[in-house]
Amino acid sequence: MEKKILMALNYYYPYISGVSEYARLVAEEYVKRGYEVTVVTSNHANLRDKEMIHGVHVIRTKVWFKISKGVISPGFVYLVIKMSRKHAIVNLHLPMLESGLLSLFIKKRKIVATYHCDIHLPKSWFNRLIVCAMDCSNLICLARARQILVTSKDYALHSRVAGRYEKKLVEAGAPVKMYDRVKNIHIAREIKRIGFCGRIVEEKGIDVLLKAYKMIREKRDDVFLVIGGDYQNVAGGSVYPKLKKYIEKNHMKNVDFIGKIPEEKMAEFYSSLDVLVLPSTNTLEAFGMVQIEAMLCGTPVVASDLLGVRTIVQSTGMGEIAKVNDVSNLAYKIELVLNHQEYYRKPRQKITEMYGMKSVLNAHKKAYFTR
Repeated sequence: MEKKILMALNYYYPYISGVSEYARLVAEEYVKRGYEVTVVTSNHANLRDKEMIHGVHVIRTKVWFKISKGVISPGFVYLVIKMSRKHAIVNLHLPMLESGLLSLFIKKRKIVATYHCDIHLPKSWFNRLIVCAMDCSNLICLARARQILVTSKDYALHSRVAGRYEKKLVEAGAPVKMYDRVKNIHIAREIKRIGFCGRIVEEKGIDVLLKAYKMIREKRDDVFLVIGGDYQNVAGGSVYPKLKKYIEKNHMKNVDFIGKIPEEKMAEFYSSLDVLVLPSTNTLEAFGMVQIEAMLCGTPVVASDLLGVRTIVQSTGMGEIAKVNDVSNLAYKIELVLNHQEYYRKPRQKITEMYGMKSVLNAHKKAYFTR
């Protein structure tokens, strides 16, 4: 039982998001180190109820219905509580509507919470109720948790939820896939490639990026924008149709939506870029693991000046920070990086030392096993 870890979260692989990838990478690393890891999640897309993924036991519970980006699955609550009795550690990934209820029926000494971000939804009375319910539930869970893992204290200390539990916070960073630069890619080097990688959703600020790209194109024609990410299977819906409409209305050229990028092609994608842009617009983006992945491949980054998100560029010096929702400032920062790429490139070793899996797992061990 001492080497048995239970993780609970609403979405897990093959669904791709910052939260699901964080949980997957940590789970798989613990399996490599001899631990037995079980993940309980929702069956959000008619997947197998039980399967083994890279050594991790994955159990999915039936979804009754969906609310906005969330899922309602009564079997999820029952199963997590039941399985918690057979596991030494129960790692709850928040925000999660069920987290407060779960924490009341799981022994406090077993609960470790990973708090990813505050919830932000479009303004409406119904969404306000959802946010209030989520916050209350998460606050209960964090109050009962032994430790709270966060990607950065820069974000967590300003969080309306996690910020109330400063003494419990353990800064862990985020696990990243250790990509390496791919050389000899057959692309026209006279073309400067601007890239984005992530879910095609409102809070990612892709509309801001398109407007900034339009400004850049008005001054130079040697730029190309490539946007990678799933725009079909997205919780809460994708903004892809709205973005395509904007592109067509403005007769924009050299913009390519390439869809979900296969895992084996990610290093090549990052290596093909001259700059990766993370133009997120609100605190649903709390870190941005894609920044580190791009840097490992030698690609500098322009990221929004958001709590948590900005820390990666600040600590590495491998890019620029742009004002949130500021089209002209984003365009300026992108051009700055494009025009001085060698200045922004840093040794890969520096990135691995700061953001490698070793430091992430050390933080998790501290939270999991320090009494």
